Order: sequence, then C-alpha cells, then structure tokens
Amino acid sequence: MKTKTRHKYPDSCITWPDLDTEIGSWKKYLTGRCLNAGAGHRDLSHLVDGELVNQDIEGGLHNDNIHIYSPLHNIPVEAAHFDSIICNAVLEHVSNPEEIMEEFRRVLKPGGHLYLCIPFLQPFHADPTDYQRYTRDGLKHLAEKHGFQTLEIETVHSVYHTLGWILDIWLRPKQDWPHRLLRGILFPLMRNRTKHSREQSIDVASAIRLIALRA
Repeated sequence: MKTKTRHKYPDSCITWPDLDTEIGSWKKYLTGRCLNAGAGHRDLSHLVDGELVNQDIEGGLHNDNIHIYSPLHNIPVEAAHFDSIICNAVLEHVSNPEEIMEEFRRVLKPGGHLYLCIPFLQPFHADPTDYQRYTRDGLKHLAEKHGFQTLEIETVHSVYHTLGWILDIWLRPKQDWPHRLLRGILFPLMRNRTKHSREQSIDVASAIRLIALRA
C-alpha cells in the first residue's frame, strides 16, 4: 500500500507539485499522534505537528522509517490510539476499503481528523493492484457510512494533471509519426500548464480529497 508512483521520464508531460505544496494548508489537520496509512517511502514528518507513525504492509518494502507492518484493516494498536490519520492515494490499491474505513474509525480518537485522498480520473496504475475510483459523492458517502463527518472536500491538482496523465499513458508507447507529432506538440504544453496553472474542476479531477471528523 504505497503512495502512487508518478511519472519520472525525462520527457514526461506532467510536472507534479512537491508534497509540501500538495498538502498545503491541510497540514493543520495532521496533529498529535498521526498515522500515515500506507506510508510507502514518502516522508511526511515535517508536515505533522506531533508524532508521525508510518504503517505499511510487509514484503518488498525496504524502509527503515516504517513503524508498523500490518494490513490496513488490522492495525495492531488499541482503540482511539491516534489523533489524526493521513491516507494519501492508497485505497484505490486495496480490495477491502470498507473494512479499512472501519479500522480507521476504531483507531482514531473521537474528534480526530482523517485526511483521505483517492483518485477519480486517473489511468490504471497497479501498485501492485488497482481496484477502484471515487467520485466526490462516493468519497463522502464512504466516509460518512463509517462514522465520519465530512468537513471539507476538494479536488487535488489541476485539470492539466488529469489530462496530462491520460495523454502520457496514451501517447508514450506510440512510435508512428502522427503520435510522435502529437507528443511533440502536447507534451511541452502540458509540462508548462501542470507547472504553472492552478485551474481546477472537481468534475474532472485527477484525485479528490476530504477532511473528516471522527464522530
């Protein structure tokens, strides 16, 4: 349950923001003892006002900063152990998001905050599997069904990140001259727009995130 792998090709048509920019002002919710659920290799410690606890599954992940190795639906801590949880681009890769949301509710203190980010319009990206996408309504329903109160919900990244990732997956393997021509025209444009534009639309969002309060 690692965070999603982003394109790092020299000629990629996507310029992704760094983690500090992506989390932005939402880091105010990452306080106290904070669970980084499905941590992977990303370092969030400088974004947390408190103690960061990194969790991930065993097998194939070599990271000295993982504190808990377990499935996300069975975290070996007592109830109400955490003050906040961040789960960033993880639930698309699991087959049992409902069980995991129940576990998040169990291990989070009443009044604690859940930061949950899940793809909406993203190409298939197995890590090692890729099961589902959520609309704004679907993500809100998932949280509230399991005892959370939605406080904020919004898109992540710009419309150009949505378009850029789709274009990258579509055009990169093509070697005939019409597709190479399209790459030459569209990739520089998308690199520029994903770097500089903040234009967003929740209806065509690459990913959607919410902050929810544990009731």
